[in-house]
Amino acid sequence: MESDPLLLTWRAARRLHGAAAALAVGIGAPLCALAILCLRDLVAVLPRDEAPVLAFLRLAVPLQGRELVLAPGLPMRPAGLELAAFLCIAACALLLAGLGWWVARLCFKAQTRAADAVREGVLRAILDAPAGARDEARSLARLVGEVLARADRLLAAGIVLPAMTLAALILALGFAALAAPRLIPAALVGLGAVGLAYGLVLERARDRQELRLRTSARAEENLNDLVRRLPAVRNHGAAALERSRIAARVVAMRGTVARAEARLAYARAPALALAVILPAIAVGTALWRTPGPGMPPAPPVDPASLVAAIGAFGLAGWLAAICARLWTVRRAVRPRFRDLARIVASLEGRRARTGAPVPLPRSGLLATLRVGAFDPVTGERLTGVDVAVSMPGHVAITGSRGSGVRALAAVLAGQVEPTAGTVTYAGTDLRGFDPAERARRIAFAAGEAILMAGSLRQNLLYGTDPGSAPDDIALVGLCRLTGLDGFVYARGLTGRLDPASRPRLAAAIVAARRTMRHALAAKGAERLVEPFDPDRYNHQASIGENILFGEPVGTAFAPLRFARHPYLRAVLEAEGLVRPLTEIGLSVARSIVEIFADLPNDHPLFDAYSLFQAAERGYFEDLVVRLPDAGALRRGPAGQRDRMRLIGLALRYSESRHRFGLIDADFEARLVQARRSFARMLPAHLAGAVEFHDPRRVNPAASLEENLLFGRISLGEANAEPRVRALVRRVLAEEGLEAAVYELGLDSKVEIQPSTGALADGAINARERMAIELVRCLAREPDILVVAIAADERREGLQDRLAGLRQVRAGRGLIVCLPGAGVLDGVTPFDAVIAVENTVVVAPGAVGAEAEPVPVA
Repeated sequence: MESDPLLLTWRAARRLHGAAAALAVGIGAPLCALAILCLRDLVAVLPRDEAPVLAFLRLAVPLQGRELVLAPGLPMRPAGLELAAFLCIAACALLLAGLGWWVARLCFKAQTRAADAVREGVLRAILDAPAGARDEARSLARLVGEVLARADRLLAAGIVLPAMTLAALILALGFAALAAPRLIPAALVGLGAVGLAYGLVLERARDRQELRLRTSARAEENLNDLVRRLPAVRNHGAAALERSRIAARVVAMRGTVARAEARLAYARAPALALAVILPAIAVGTALWRTPGPGMPPAPPVDPASLVAAIGAFGLAGWLAAICARLWTVRRAVRPRFRDLARIVASLEGRRARTGAPVPLPRSGLLATLRVGAFDPVTGERLTGVDVAVSMPGHVAITGSRGSGVRALAAVLAGQVEPTAGTVTYAGTDLRGFDPAERARRIAFAAGEAILMAGSLRQNLLYGTDPGSAPDDIALVGLCRLTGLDGFVYARGLTGRLDPASRPRLAAAIVAARRTMRHALAAKGAERLVEPFDPDRYNHQASIGENILFGEPVGTAFAPLRFARHPYLRAVLEAEGLVRPLTEIGLSVARSIVEIFADLPNDHPLFDAYSLFQAAERGYFEDLVVRLPDAGALRRGPAGQRDRMRLIGLALRYSESRHRFGLIDADFEARLVQARRSFARMLPAHLAGAVEFHDPRRVNPAASLEENLLFGRISLGEANAEPRVRALVRRVLAEEGLEAAVYELGLDSKVEIQPSTGALADGAINARERMAIELVRCLAREPDILVVAIAADERREGLQDRLAGLRQVRAGRGLIVCLPGAGVLDGVTPFDAVIAVENTVVVAPGAVGAEAEPVPVA
């Protein structure tokens, strides 16, 4: 990768830059010259508008005692000349606008191509980087965005603008020659002075801006440090000391900034002087007509030609100023490009493979020779390891955590490069194979899967060729093998069903509701589910959910914003529920403050059972002290805020969950009446903000389980949830809907926070991530599967899972890490068992090279 942005953008898009420069110089410069000539002739008409004939577009260089006529021009009457000049200027303006649009498009395409070249180079370097180069890869990821953002204009116009400036400079000298050849040196000196002065101003302004940014960052650090010291300041009365300390730092920073601003002012002074001197120099040079003693005076300068020369000079100066600014940008970003090129070159130098990749064989001897390695992920090491196993075959690597067992598995899979020795497969160094092909054919299940934003199905099939990806039935079978089927099924039950896209499934769910009620009745478990009845209060839902009687869509009626919505406030006012809900909210706040008084904010019980967040704890503690009852609320905006917060707390209260005894039968009836009013008076623009529960159709905003039960599982019965879930699964299986549940589970979204990579909902734990990683490897049916997942954390049912995995991998290579040799008791013998302790192999049980490999399935 080039370290100079101009060379990079030129080599990435030579034709585009060449075409843009050719259009700008070959067509744009003549158009500008024509427009300036027309302007010159218009100015020349002013003192001679009564002349019978004037020359239009005449080109002549005044010399000593004669004229060098380059073009005689067109003789025209003044009125006709004015019309022709104005029409030419208008035509030039339109043509220059179209030309500018086309040149800008070419420049933007060139910029895109250059940026793509940078991204492609960085992407290739990151993808081909070895496992031990994570720090360099992270540096590249941080650097590439900054480089492309700062070099945006440079990559687009860094080639065409210097060409345009050079053409404008030649144009200015040409018009100076047409006015008077003695103006050429003055024009050259003036343009050079303008470029130097503007460049100096830009450099000093950049230094001042960087100093300002550093000063602001330092001031923020000082104030943050002061906030950290506040307890000590209050305890020891050190406010005066801190004030003087910060004042001294401010004075020091102020002096540095003042010196930088003084340098900038000194740089601006010559520029201001040039703005006054250059016009005087131009006029004085035009008025100077005596070249020397005894020589005839030079011809006078035509004022119109002088105006044209000044216009061409202004155009050249404007473009020179833009070039100076681009040059400043180049100087600023070039160190970053050097860093980028250096890191990319270092990563390319560390590539394990050289030359053309070798085809990966289907079988052979997988061997290590005096291998030493370090796994940066697990921190394990290997020292002088010699093993040889024939593939395809089943191999067990036993050893405790930290012994080097995972490092050996990573080395055999080619995911960790040895620091000493070599790893070969069928006599070929693993580094000689194509890394992508090797990863597909020698799969490595290393631990917790790194999840991506998308559906669960996309995460399970990550890395699998779409053309050979397993269907949903086979994928569920792999999930069952890894113990992930329950997780997928549970996500399907909590998933949303869109009746518009799946009308048959929606109709089947509505029809299965009756079967579900019969199944509950047959088991005597009807009380375990409280149905959604429009005329009854649902004790398993909160007050807000009972009023809404449906599921919110979007943010208008979201639980944390429900109390603030003006329509809900109007309904509560109409039903006379504002004061009762305020009292309930105050009672709930008082009870929660008392219950959790001795628990810290980060205690899990507080997160699980508190009705307000830890950040609101201080507010409600103060509110409980201030308000003995709801009638003591303050007037004005502060009182309205307190009332809204208390009503929001009451709307989240559920009697069956929190059991504070705040709701009786009469109040339940009033809430049901508020439910009816809420649905009846709902404005048309809010109709799509809520999906009401309806026994005749599926609610697309509710979960599949709630749609099937058409109710909520009771919280007051022991083991109600597992009993009801068992019946739900049985009914769905009997109705032939189990595959649809798995399909919904596979379609469920996995939301990732882009900045951290963490799950947005935190719904997938470490064990499930390990299973996802193993499914990814199994889905692409590799020749060799290396399972480096720690089995010591899941000893229960380990032998059964191991037997199932070996059955699936029959006839193919399998290498598994086991917590100890005791796990092998009672299982089918492995082809080889390798024991690792303290970074070395202590009891290798390799299959000989002469052994006949197991045939590939």
